[in-house]
Amino acid sequence: MSIKQTGIRFKIYRINFCIFLIYLILLITGCTSKGEMNMQNESESIIAETRAFADAWNFGDAKKAASFFTEDAVRIGAFGDVQRGRDEIEAAYDRLLHQTMPGAQVKQETGTVRMLTQELAIWEGSIEIIPPDDTPSLKGHVVQVMKKTDGRWLILEAHPKLFPPPPNKP
Repeated sequence: MSIKQTGIRFKIYRINFCIFLIYLILLITGCTSKGEMNMQNESESIIAETRAFADAWNFGDAKKAASFFTEDAVRIGAFGDVQRGRDEIEAAYDRLLHQTMPGAQVKQETGTVRMLTQELAIWEGSIEIIPPDDTPSLKGHVVQVMKKTDGRWLILEAHPKLFPPPPNKP
């Protein structure tokens, strides 16, 4: 084999290697973009569910509010009450929305989503419960473990907490 043939063969290998590298980069970039796009879509779906939950609360619909939880969900309420399962959660929301805080409205920030797996995520964000009278609003924070169930993001575990009121100034 002549030096000229060896040089041509080396150039062909180098071109093939460059084509392979470009293909590999495009493949990795495409997969990353699709993965990021999917995570963004999942985050948006979770945020949409939390907004719809706030709407159910604001309409005073305990059954609808409970429908945002998995059947085996756990909720540890802001007042330390614990409910296990959708039926107990519905009963707790019925008491909360019709006895403890009738007519109160909730405002939730968009919050943030951290994807743990394709089927588990954490949503957390600030909340404000606004009583219907002149009582000061209650501010707090919620952390929820979300689980994708039949294509829908439901609350597997919820931990709403209310902040204590600021101290009275002398």
